[in-house]
Amino acid sequence: MLTSIWSDIRFALRTLRKSPAFTAVAVLSLALGIGANTAIFSLLDQILLHLLPVKDPQQLALLTVRGTEYGNNFGGNAISYPLYRDFSQNNSVFSGMFARLAYNMSVSYGGHTERVNGELVSGGYFPILGVNARIGRTFNADDDRVPGGHPVAMLTYSYWKTRFNQDPSIIGKTIVINGHNLTVVGVSEPGFDGVELGRTPQIFVPIMMKAQMTPGWDALDNRRWRWVNAFGRLRPGVTIQQAKAALQPYYHSVLEMEVKEPAFRDASPDVRAGFLKNTIDVLPASQGRSYLRRQLTTPLWVLMAITGGVLLIACANIASLLVAKATSRQKEIAIRLAIGAGRGRIARQLLVESVLLAAFGGVAGLALAVWTDRLLIPFLPADTASLTVSDVPDWRALAFAIGISLITGMVFGLAPVLQSTRPDLAPTLKDQAGSVVGGGTRFRKTLVTVQVTLSLLLLVGSGLFIRSLRNLRDLGPGFRSENLAVFTVDPPLSGYNFANTKLFFHRLTDDLNAMPGVSAVGLASMRILTGNESDSGVTVEGSSTKRSAPYMNSISPGYFAALGVPMVAGRDFSPQDTDRLKHNDPDQYVPRVVIVNQKFAKQHYGDRSAIGHHVGFGINSNTKTDMEIIGVVKDIKYTNLRDEIPIQMFVPYLSEDRVNEMNVYVKSSLGEQQLFSAIRRKVSELDANLPLFSLRTVDQQITASLLIERLIAGLSTVFGALATLLATIGLYGVMAYTVTRRTREIGIRMALGAFQKDVIWMVMREVLLLVAIGVAAGLSAAIGLTRLVQSQLFGITPHDPITLAVAAVALTAVACAAGYIPAMRASRVDAMEALRYE
Repeated sequence: MLTSIWSDIRFALRTLRKSPAFTAVAVLSLALGIGANTAIFSLLDQILLHLLPVKDPQQLALLTVRGTEYGNNFGGNAISYPLYRDFSQNNSVFSGMFARLAYNMSVSYGGHTERVNGELVSGGYFPILGVNARIGRTFNADDDRVPGGHPVAMLTYSYWKTRFNQDPSIIGKTIVINGHNLTVVGVSEPGFDGVELGRTPQIFVPIMMKAQMTPGWDALDNRRWRWVNAFGRLRPGVTIQQAKAALQPYYHSVLEMEVKEPAFRDASPDVRAGFLKNTIDVLPASQGRSYLRRQLTTPLWVLMAITGGVLLIACANIASLLVAKATSRQKEIAIRLAIGAGRGRIARQLLVESVLLAAFGGVAGLALAVWTDRLLIPFLPADTASLTVSDVPDWRALAFAIGISLITGMVFGLAPVLQSTRPDLAPTLKDQAGSVVGGGTRFRKTLVTVQVTLSLLLLVGSGLFIRSLRNLRDLGPGFRSENLAVFTVDPPLSGYNFANTKLFFHRLTDDLNAMPGVSAVGLASMRILTGNESDSGVTVEGSSTKRSAPYMNSISPGYFAALGVPMVAGRDFSPQDTDRLKHNDPDQYVPRVVIVNQKFAKQHYGDRSAIGHHVGFGINSNTKTDMEIIGVVKDIKYTNLRDEIPIQMFVPYLSEDRVNEMNVYVKSSLGEQQLFSAIRRKVSELDANLPLFSLRTVDQQITASLLIERLIAGLSTVFGALATLLATIGLYGVMAYTVTRRTREIGIRMALGAFQKDVIWMVMREVLLLVAIGVAAGLSAAIGLTRLVQSQLFGITPHDPITLAVAAVALTAVACAAGYIPAMRASRVDAMEALRYE
């Protein structure tokens, strides 16, 4: 059998070599379809399907709290560190637990300072994950004992390789992290990049060093601060549901204990009751946790469906080509059958030829997939330095490419096999091929109709995504983003105390304002349009709703001027707005004045003026509303362009005790590079060792915030155009073949007096019928299927009539143009020559 198969392969190679044009078209079509699918699958697999490269990842679980929050929250799936300790010491479902916090760190070594992604981790982090050290040691339980007493650090292998040139002598040396001396004790093993896709850490520090690593924010003993991700490894035989059921009774007892603490002394009965209804949830964590994964889940599956459509169209094209090729070989096959060849033997030979074509297409497609992924990875919504996605396909992507090649080879090779191995021998041997190819022609026309249907679906999808992207761009952020730059500086991570931090920002603002071409400078604690948000519960004086949770931002005077956002009523902050009110809590200071946006004012005061009213931080019944609203500012976007404008409240950063990272907005008439150079120079003049990061124009930031929309719109357009091209080629091939088979008929018609336009119309009528059936089916499918991508649209409905109409008209026009070429060729047939045909 192996000898026979090898003989089939050699024969297939000779056959393909004799038809170079056919082979080239077939391989290219398959390469485009297989390559597109493999490229998207490679990304989908790494981002959505890969498990963490740790020991038994399916046993990992993540804790999260469901219900009312009473306090502060930092990040998703966060619980307080005391609650993590409670669970780690009082559970029967986990063999071990660890906690982690992702936090930016400023690293100084060898006279160079840079900002990197870091993680604060508990001692069980590496042992429970089963991750070892490449050199040195990992953290352990001994690094979890004394707050502030473990000044050590670990490097990831990739950071050790790029920053320290794989120098083994780094072990035992001191590096400065966030202004503190820490000793490097180990380097993690290669391939481990943390537990959060999209945020690869470079440095690990014991969580006991939190007070030193997060200046002004020490929450190791504070139950009202949720900030750690708590993971556990399930004991053998314990399920997620069993773990959740086992933890809930103990968690409820913790809640009952917490409501008796001083922090709840001012809480109203309904707040206490709501808090006691909280539940603990246990989530599967075999893939870790990732906001990026949630962002990309729907887009990647949409793109996978789109590329699947392209592959189906390519397969239909190849099947059509093989049917035509098989028709030309009818006599050869009939002779083989007549002299005793088995149908199975001939079928296998034809299938070997189609699978060989698919294999060539798969190899070319794999190369195309690598090239495509290299183009796509920079467009993913994460810093590529923090995104561990490879453009080199692993064994799973290779297996996918091989599998899809074999499947497509079998699928598109099946039709010609079924047709070619069942010919009517007598007419075929008499060279009356025309009598046996009708079924093949009908089959090819059916394939063209399917191609038109799929192409229309893809064109409608691309049209919806393009219009959605345009709607977002046209909407804008609510302020003028031209000639506006933004960058971030975090002095406390370089050893500054809070008083010196304020002084630094004061001097930086003055220096930037003094630069030629600069018209305004403003600071903000939250960088808008980055997907991040900070909110706080407040009580609103004079409002029927009383309670609110506005999005917060601590800003400087000049912030609104830099963004070009006008004051609708009242005034902006001034340098004198630094006074604060002190409440009973010795750590609680609040500003005397605040500014709100139009939506806040409208929601709480309607048509009345908000100026002069008061608000207060907190939602308890006795919350003091002693912060005066001094201004109302025009509504602007906050998290991103897609989200609704939220209610917002602004406080003067100068009135805060703890000033950390601030984002500096600079409005200037200077060119981009000239402005960037001047900004770097000014910061360096103030402190050459203070890293400046995320320097970009706001227009660039807006573009970055639309990366997912751009990715989907761009790729769907490319794949939609590719699908249309393949469908057009298929239609052209079928009509050209049909005209060739009807040459004698056309000659007779013209000899009997048919005009050229009559012949054209005869062919075009068939083209229009095929296109009409395909378009009708495509529109029906589009109306139903496009609802699945509704979450990716903005300002447009899935059944938008304009998009449907434009896609249908465009596809019809292109298809008719493809059919018009063979129609014109048919109309120019010489009647006498046609009558001698065959």
